Amino acid sequence: MNPASKSRLPAFTYVRAAQPTPKAKPGERRALTISTGQRELNLTLGQLQAMPAVRYTTHHPQLKRSFTYEGVTLRDLAARGGFLGRDLRVYAANGFASTIRADDYMNWPIMLAYRADGAPIPILQKGPLTVVLPERPERFHAGEYSAAWVWFAERIAPAQ
Repeated sequence: MNPASKSRLPAFTYVRAAQPTPKAKPGERRALTISTGQRELNLTLGQLQAMPAVRYTTHHPQLKRSFTYEGVTLRDLAARGGFLGRDLRVYAANGFASTIRADDYMNWPIMLAYRADGAPIPILQKGPLTVVLPERPERFHAGEYSAAWVWFAERIAPAQ
């Protein structure tokens, strides 16, 4: 591999390019907070949906079935927060948190999903925002990665 290609980020297949970020509508609730340690960026669902989107089908280990998910890559969220390339921590509304290694989210389209099978993700299917891992590499579906499937996600930040 030549040095120039090694420094380039792997290409993800996006189903939608970035759109202009809409202003939050009056009364629109925050869906996700990106914490940088110095500031917090609050995003509504509409603002998340304006970011570049990926879509793929993968098996949800806890729900024991496959879904076609759509959402924003953790790589794009980390870039928006200004901590691209650092391990990140994803926090759930129920107090759960998990660390996702930079090497994984930089090289694979790990996403924060907001749709499953074309519809908003209901709470009974771990929504409205959930971290989803692609089918490959297979290690993503082994026991060590089960904590990376963060349900009810509400905040991401660089890991300390």
